[in-house]
Formats: sequence, structure tokens, C-alpha cells
Amino acid sequence: MKKLLPPQVRTVVWILFAVGGIVGMIGALAEITLLWVLGVVVLICGTGYHFLFYRCPHCGKFLDRSTGAFCPYCGKKMVP
Repeated sequence: MKKLLPPQVRTVVWILFAVGGIVGMIGALAEITLLWVLGVVVLICGTGYHFLFYRCPHCGKFLDRSTGAFCPYCGKKMVP
């Protein structure tokens, strides 16, 4: 499987956060516990995905909130 670049990982995380938030809110408003729990689980999975895969493709260090085109640790370009 091909590794995703940091901007692609960021996009996947935002999609997971949006889906989890929407499903969780619908579940809370409709008082459907299963949907609310599913929304929370998707949010937790998005957070885990961020911590596991949002890394520099060159040095492998965690990028935290860095959104620049260059790694703050090794200085190499992260996007082709």
C-alpha cells in the first residue's frame, strides 16, 4: 500500500472528523445512542489516524500541527 503524503493524511482526518461529528450530533439530537457512540468512535479513529500517519515521509517524525511544505525537523520538502 502506498504511503499517503501529509496533506492527504490531513484531508482524511478532516473527513473523519466531519463524518464523526455529523453522525454524533444526529444521534444526540435524535436520542439514538448507537449513532452517538458511532460518531464518537469515528472521531477517536480520526485522532488515532492523525497520530499514527501524520509524519514526515523522509525522517518519520510526527508533524503535530505543521502544515507547511517543508518538514520542521529535517527541512526536506514533504510534497512532490
